[in-house]
Amino acid sequence: MLKGFDREDLVTLWSLVKERFRSAEPTEDMERALWVELKRLFEPDKDDVLWKLQKYMHDPLTWRLYDTCGVHHVSSTRGHDIYMLTEKDYPLSTTVMGLMLSRRLQVEEDSEMARDLVMKIFIEANKPRS
Repeated sequence: MLKGFDREDLVTLWSLVKERFRSAEPTEDMERALWVELKRLFEPDKDDVLWKLQKYMHDPLTWRLYDTCGVHHVSSTRGHDIYMLTEKDYPLSTTVMGLMLSRRLQVEEDSEMARDLVMKIFIEANKPRS
């Protein structure tokens, strides 16, 4: 789905979903899934269960960039998916970042966005942890 989206489409979709569920909780499974994924994408929360599930993400995983909308996606064979905007910082574990770097970013074609993203993850993965 993201392959056909550009950033403007994604921002518009988030605005529509936010407006729709401003005063009421999503009730249908698909509504809830869309709400949760977009909220995680645009408003990351380090206490979200998604970040705790990282400990179950092991190799093999895939790391893909959808450069038309500026989203990168990490997916494990166990069905854990993380969608992230390229410019935002997310609470990724050092282990997952290491796996991302070792699996290499999959892109349609080389771009400055892809190089910047790999460098950002590399720098973050190599920061001293306290």
